[in-house]
Amino acid sequence: MATPTHRYVTIDGAEIHYTEWGDPEATPLVCVHGLSRHGRDFDPLAAALADEYRVLCPDMPGRGESEWDPDRYDAASLSSVIVGIFEALELESAHYLGLSMGGQLGIGVVPGPLSERVESLVLVDVGPDPDDDETADEGVQRIVDYLTDPPAFDAFTDLETYFRDVYDTFSPMTDDEWRRLARTSARRTEDGQFTPNYDPRIVEPLLLADDDGDEPDQWALFDAIDVPVMTVKGEDSDILSDATFAEMRDRKPGMETLVVDCGHAPALNVPEQTEPIRSFLGDVA
Repeated sequence: MATPTHRYVTIDGAEIHYTEWGDPEATPLVCVHGLSRHGRDFDPLAAALADEYRVLCPDMPGRGESEWDPDRYDAASLSSVIVGIFEALELESAHYLGLSMGGQLGIGVVPGPLSERVESLVLVDVGPDPDDDETADEGVQRIVDYLTDPPAFDAFTDLETYFRDVYDTFSPMTDDEWRRLARTSARRTEDGQFTPNYDPRIVEPLLLADDDGDEPDQWALFDAIDVPVMTVKGEDSDILSDATFAEMRDRKPGMETLVVDCGHAPALNVPEQTEPIRSFLGDVA
């Protein structure tokens, strides 16, 4: 596998880490990860596409190597970070791929502040408003449960076992891929134990979700997206329900789709998943 370059950029006073793959002069592809994950999740996808694209994979605040700041963990603040990355890196035209949380953020920024800068949108196992989708309640609660009070282990291999358990809905990965995921997802606590490398406070915006109707209408935002869209769905996903997926296709009849035999979420680690994305991006160009 090719190796990334690690870079850092300051957005509104916060240091953001990202990995960069491929030719700096190639068309950028910005990949934004899920709620408790980080940019290194896209290593397999980035390595596969680096021959054609400049793949940029940031860690959102509170995750990976980016700065912890609980004032930046809500959706509006995270969206501002994404816009800030486009501005800081002078990305005038790029593709956007978002997995889970990253896809939800994309539904907001692509038809909004990045409407003149994004050429296409790839949504990975997420649709508009999973928080309001009753069939996704169990999946959202599952994520909240493992985000809250993350465990710490004396032995690294115990942390790897934990990741294999909580992410057993991912599409299949090899032992080497699970070890890579664990190594890129671990940090040491003050007393030397291993724990997931995110700030436990990132769950607070989910627990304090606004119920008074002031949140943006994500279906209206989805309808407003006027660039080509591809959606990758886990067949047994508990986040992107069949009903939501069907409505997305009804609202955007030209939307490209890929269904993967897994739950939440496809790991984007094999040609059967990465090559359809390559084809979609190529068709956009």
